[in-house]
Amino acid sequence: MTSDRWLAVLVHSAFAEALESAGVHVVVTDDVDAVVGAADAPVVLIGHFTGAPVAARYAQHHGAQLAALVLVSPVLGMWDGASDELADLIDEVNFGPHLGALPTLWLHGEADEIVPISDTRAGTDRIRGMAFEEHIAPGLLDPKDAVNAIRDFVDRIL
Repeated sequence: MTSDRWLAVLVHSAFAEALESAGVHVVVTDDVDAVVGAADAPVVLIGHFTGAPVAARYAQHHGAQLAALVLVSPVLGMWDGASDELADLIDEVNFGPHLGALPTLWLHGEADEIVPISDTRAGTDRIRGMAFEEHIAPGLLDPKDAVNAIRDFVDRIL
């Protein structure tokens, strides 16, 4: 059974299945603005891995249209080996405005070697707003635990 109480919008499909399995209504899109504009439920924008800079940048400019932002193991801050396009986007996020009062949840595993937490923290510290929460899991971030943390977060803020 899916929940129509809120809509999870993702720019990267890798995390969609775990959310859908937990009954979350999910839309994966390249056109976040169109989906947000057409939504008839509060939108929680979720950026996972390389989708996180896209989600964060959207939230920096359109945060008033979102109920919340969730960043899952986000590629933010310092990132070696990124394509020029991704590196430019990360810089735009890093040097863009903070997230203000937008409820934001950052999920990460402390032992993540693909997206090192220290590199990501350099970015999250730059965009951190007044309603910023972090959930740092010991070891690697388990998708089921991440989904539970997202659902708990959304239940608290809606």
